Amino acid sequence: TIRSSSAASDVYKRQVQGDPTRVRWVASRGRTRLTPAGEPIGLMGISIDVTERRRAEEALRLSEARLAAGADLAGLGFYEVDFGRNMMFSDERIRDLCGVPKDWSDGLQVLEFWLEHLHPDDRPWILEQRDRLHDGSLERLSIEYRFLHPTRGEVWIQHLAGATSRDASGRAIVTYGVLRDITKRRRTEIELRALGQRMIRAHEEERALLARELHDDLSQRLAVLAIDAGRVEQAAQGPEQAQALRSIREGLVRISEDVHSLAYQLHPSVLEELGLAEALRTECERMRRKVNIDLSLDIGMLRGSVARGAALCLFRVAQEALNNVARHAQASAASVTLREAQDGLRLVVRDDGLGFAPEEPGRRQSLGLESMRERVRLLDGRLEIESAPGQGTVIDAWIPASEQAR
Repeated sequence: TIRSSSAASDVYKRQVQGDPTRVRWVASRGRTRLTPAGEPIGLMGISIDVTERRRAEEALRLSEARLAAGADLAGLGFYEVDFGRNMMFSDERIRDLCGVPKDWSDGLQVLEFWLEHLHPDDRPWILEQRDRLHDGSLERLSIEYRFLHPTRGEVWIQHLAGATSRDASGRAIVTYGVLRDITKRRRTEIELRALGQRMIRAHEEERALLARELHDDLSQRLAVLAIDAGRVEQAAQGPEQAQALRSIREGLVRISEDVHSLAYQLHPSVLEELGLAEALRTECERMRRKVNIDLSLDIGMLRGSVARGAALCLFRVAQEALNNVARHAQASAASVTLREAQDGLRLVVRDDGLGFAPEEPGRRQSLGLESMRERVRLLDGRLEIESAPGQGTVIDAWIPASEQAR
């Protein structure tokens, strides 16, 4: 019995007659017709097939559910900031990741909490990158930084962000982003880097010990033998015997020189005593004597001394690159350049030799190139190799200034 005069609407499923597998969604809206006395006498209404709309809504719901499940599986927290309305949406994972108190929810309070708990050493460049995103000079933001969680202490966060709306000047109005806790990964990377640095130090200590043994023991013994051979040569009976003894003495001298050169390659004492610039000059002089090549050295003005770790890294890169020039490049000219650049030190070794294809499929990287890469990587630097068959090779290594102080 119809007892209401108000309009009514509903959405319901209706099975298509004769086909139990086909179900349609129908939206209905109706109103009762009343007598002057208010008694219902009929019903007026319409019914609309809204199956496609409901299917689209269901597909959207499933898509959002899959997206939420994927974000949860990946450990991603999502946020959106509307600066036009001074509002911010952040999901529970964001709040948990940053340790935001439950009563911090109005306006931009979550954003303010995030800003307050950035690690002080990382804050300046994080804010610089954020400003670049907001003013439009950066389309996408991708950074990793330290965050001071209220209860968990220092954590590492991976942060990706973008802008969905900008004003006429290009300034961001609405930004969005995802955060992920990468503390375990970064701590593992730090531990591996520390292990790699310890291994390199141990390797260098072994080389230094071997170099001292070669220089202080074997080289001295060879020198004594050469002196003894010279004395015997002077007392030789006849020219043939003198010539034989002269050959022995000269051979001992050459071996002694080779041992001295090997000791220097193993551990360049000039690097510790006189610094990187002088060590590079000595290495270039040694290479000129070894190989008939036009080798130039250009060292710019260096502000202050270079720390031992950075100096050793760049020297080893130069040494390996020059050895590769001597062994493989068949070059007529090469150059070594050292400059302060991009808040760090940059070393470039260039030659006009045969070159090679660094990215050629199946090409095995030499141990020397991999050693250079690893040394630079452990100091948070970068190493680039530019080469092509017949076009020579450029080894470009850069160490950040922060590593020079270590």
